[in-house]
Amino acid sequence: MAPQEAAPFSVTPLGPFSWDAACDVVAHFGPISRHWSGSGDPLRMAFPLDGTFAPVAVALRWDGSRLAGEVVGTQDIEAVSSQIARIFSLDVDGLGFEELGQRDPALGRVIEAFPGLRPVCFTSPYECAAWAILSQRISMRQAAAIQNRLIARFGTRLEVDGGEAFAFPSPERLAQLDELPELAQIKIDRLRAVANAALEGLLDAERLRKLGPIEGPESVRVIPGIGPFWSSGIYLRGCGIADEFPDEPLSIAALGALHGLGDHPDQPTVTRYTDLYRPYRMWVAFLLRVAINRGAITGVAGRESEVRDASRRRARASRAHPVTGSRQ
Repeated sequence: MAPQEAAPFSVTPLGPFSWDAACDVVAHFGPISRHWSGSGDPLRMAFPLDGTFAPVAVALRWDGSRLAGEVVGTQDIEAVSSQIARIFSLDVDGLGFEELGQRDPALGRVIEAFPGLRPVCFTSPYECAAWAILSQRISMRQAAAIQNRLIARFGTRLEVDGGEAFAFPSPERLAQLDELPELAQIKIDRLRAVANAALEGLLDAERLRKLGPIEGPESVRVIPGIGPFWSSGIYLRGCGIADEFPDEPLSIAALGALHGLGDHPDQPTVTRYTDLYRPYRMWVAFLLRVAINRGAITGVAGRESEVRDASRRRARASRAHPVTGSRQ
């Protein structure tokens, strides 16, 4: 594709934000690590744009006070700016986040260890749903390799700021998927279902945000292959939700380890602590997971497999007993 004229935009965070920490997360986050340019200057990303699913690419740099970018593929600069803000959790006022350390000194030490860290989200609920299907019952590395082949065949190559980036296939293209090496037919069928759901508006970020923490996740469980665990992930990490603590074993185990409560603190105890973290409960969950992966919280190694196992158990249970309670 011939180079396109790039348009500038910027996003200014409220509260502490570390671009270096964000780039480090991107480099280790399988679903979007393909966007990593190696240095973060610039970090190039490409993705289907919210609403239209037009393939766009951005080149991002931190200039000391704001995230400055250039975009190709669209003239809708406001839509791109909003989506980038959501991906890097810059659409949330973070001025009060460090104050959580005064409410919970144990958490405060973790916040101090990772200054300016904010959640890095999926580029959209649509891409999150596709990753949910691709990653089922295989490792993240295997899923990322298959995703790269999918993008190479059905995605869009764009040039921005002297480099290239590859956008995930639009729903229109994904709906045409017929075969892909190492991808089982059931996953192909489910990816096409994800594409159709996106075209019907079921995976629109603003729609899911407005539905809220109960109806939002429940609304995407109609997609074949999306159960309770990933419907929650689509809502939380696809939409950039700031104030929900996920009901999943790794985050709960990390919370327990942080406070010397063991791997399985009971729900009243979890609620008592997480209520202290409002309005940043999801930010705390993300911080705890990063702290585990970086060795800042110990005693919960190997819990990723437990997350998968618990997800499958909940999916089986939900078929018999639909989940109706609020996630705390």
